Amino acid sequence: MNSQVPAPEYPHRSYPASEVGAGEIGLVALLDIIARRWLLIVAVAAAITVASIAVSFVMTPLYQATTQIKIDPAARSVTDEPSRQTSPQADQSRIDTEVAIIRSREIAARVVRDMNLVNDPEFRPDSETAANDSADTFDRVVANFLEHLDVTRESDNYIVTVHFRSKDAGKAAKIANEVAQTYVASTVEDRTKNASEQAKFLSQRLNTLGKEVESSENQLAQYRSRAGIVEGTTQGTIADQQVGPVAVQLAQAESEAAAATADLNAAKAQIAKGQLAAVSNVLDSPVIAELRSQRAQAARELAQVEARYGPRHPEYARVKSQIDEIDRGLRDEAARIVSGLQSRAQAARARAASLRASMNQVRGEQASNTRAAVTADALEREVKAKQQSYDEIAQTLQQVTQQQRDLLPTAVITQVATPPLDPYSPNRILFASIGLMMGLLIGFGSAVLLELLSRRIRTSTDLEREVGAPFLASIPRLTSRQLRIDGEKVSPEQFTTLRPMSSYVEAFRIIRNSIVLSAHTPPKTIAVLSALPGEGKSTSSLSLARVMALSGDRAILIDCDLRRGRLGEMVGAPDRPGLVEVLTGQAQLADAIVRDSQSNLDVLPLRGKNFTPVDLFSGQNMRSLLAQLRDRYDFVILDTAPVLAVADSRIVASLCDTSIFIAKSESTPPRAARAAVDLIRHDGTMIGGTALSMVSLRSGRMSASDPAYYQAKYRQYREA
Repeated sequence: MNSQVPAPEYPHRSYPASEVGAGEIGLVALLDIIARRWLLIVAVAAAITVASIAVSFVMTPLYQATTQIKIDPAARSVTDEPSRQTSPQADQSRIDTEVAIIRSREIAARVVRDMNLVNDPEFRPDSETAANDSADTFDRVVANFLEHLDVTRESDNYIVTVHFRSKDAGKAAKIANEVAQTYVASTVEDRTKNASEQAKFLSQRLNTLGKEVESSENQLAQYRSRAGIVEGTTQGTIADQQVGPVAVQLAQAESEAAAATADLNAAKAQIAKGQLAAVSNVLDSPVIAELRSQRAQAARELAQVEARYGPRHPEYARVKSQIDEIDRGLRDEAARIVSGLQSRAQAARARAASLRASMNQVRGEQASNTRAAVTADALEREVKAKQQSYDEIAQTLQQVTQQQRDLLPTAVITQVATPPLDPYSPNRILFASIGLMMGLLIGFGSAVLLELLSRRIRTSTDLEREVGAPFLASIPRLTSRQLRIDGEKVSPEQFTTLRPMSSYVEAFRIIRNSIVLSAHTPPKTIAVLSALPGEGKSTSSLSLARVMALSGDRAILIDCDLRRGRLGEMVGAPDRPGLVEVLTGQAQLADAIVRDSQSNLDVLPLRGKNFTPVDLFSGQNMRSLLAQLRDRYDFVILDTAPVLAVADSRIVASLCDTSIFIAKSESTPPRAARAAVDLIRHDGTMIGGTALSMVSLRSGRMSASDPAYYQAKYRQYREA
């Protein structure tokens, strides 16, 4: 149906429907929201700021008194490790501990009790009488007291600052000083108590260690007596003296046995190979030497006889027999030598075994003596360790006793609190600042919430995302001032011809050029679509067609909205046959076409409301009409009914080469746009581009990605 013209291609940007998403808010979108909703944000921020300042004026003022205490981290118990005195980290931890003590419940309870604050209405708002005091009441008073107390410290010194807040300036100073004095007094009391407890513990431990030292000394003396160990001796036992010589003899015997065994094994191996001459002991034997000499002489004689008489001569046999006899002698002598080697090896092994047995006996005796000595040494070390512990504890006890007499406070009050002149709270500047910050946050949140709840297409990015087609132009909203020309009020479609250099007309010129440049052969039949009524589709269709006609194109505009068509009224067409009459054969095309008086545009309108149940657009007459108009015009613009409201629009769009989807700025719901586009694409209709109608040219209402956002930069190129 729409295959007569190649589909336009957009190689640089694609918008597949499956990738279209909504509801995402990025940084640019947030900035757009601020620009659009800045009045709401400012109003909310101003209201909350004023409310915060008003609250600060009705609040009861509080006064804060301050006193300072210097902590001495070097003051420690005698039992503390010396390393803790010189560690800066340990000093800081000690200061942190003292800060926690100052704001502890124990100090607060003492101050409440000493100053009788349990009956103070500021800390006991229920105004119960003192006669009805109970533990629960006292606890609540202490809890209220701690809410007014604050203790801070500097990280680079030993000064701790005590702050106390009260409705009365004099009371605040008095209580702050009382807290500091109570803490200083508690440090002395705690150190005195700790020193007494340490002295008591050390005394008990000293008595226990004394008894343990005496018991260990008695046990050591008894063991030495039983083991026969003489205290202080430096000589070894008989077993210790025997170990060295026996070890030397054993090593020598084992070495000789190994050598003899090696000689025996070597001799046996050489004899087994038939290499008698390789045996060193054989070579050293004079008998062997003599026999070898005789054999050599007999071998020379055998060679001579064989050379002279041959191997069958009797003389040859005699000499050969003589050689065999010599060889038997050699073997017998070698066997005797090997037997001697074996006897020598056995004797060496027997001697080594005897010495090994002696060595084991001596070592057994030595081990027994060593175990006894080790046990005695262990008992002696135990005695020395307990004695050393006893001496150290005795020394510590002496120091603790001395410390009890010379105790000094570990904290000193360096600054006494005085009644403050100005209230600490409420801080009106702080209240105003916090109110402003909260107001901005709430205002911004309200703006974002309104944006999310409104769910309307506002920007070109929104439209591209929802429709999945390239964005062509933003059609500006014409104000009543713009529509009044020479004192007369004109319609937007009339504005097209009266202000050809305006940004409004330029938007349609951009749409027209986009259609012309969309493909090698531009589409001729173009359907103008929208999802819902009242989105400026008919006005946009007429304005686009007039721009085409004014640009020199042969263009015709067809009104295809059978229910609410009003193009004839907009162009001032006379009461004559229209599109329906042409399609039903009741009139000729030439009789139905009306020439626009403000341009060279031809219009094929409808005669009034010509709704008919007959399907006029899917028949052959409609196709024939479009084919005829393609031959006569450069562009055929079809103004259709809303896609979601009327089914005719989908049929008309399917007959066209391409279509343009119009959405009203800040009005068209994204879901409606997606639903309409899904129906159009389901029919195989191509959406060549999209346009946003009735766009406010205020930058705050637009997206920075929309070319119209920068219209102020090129205003000199346009009329109003």
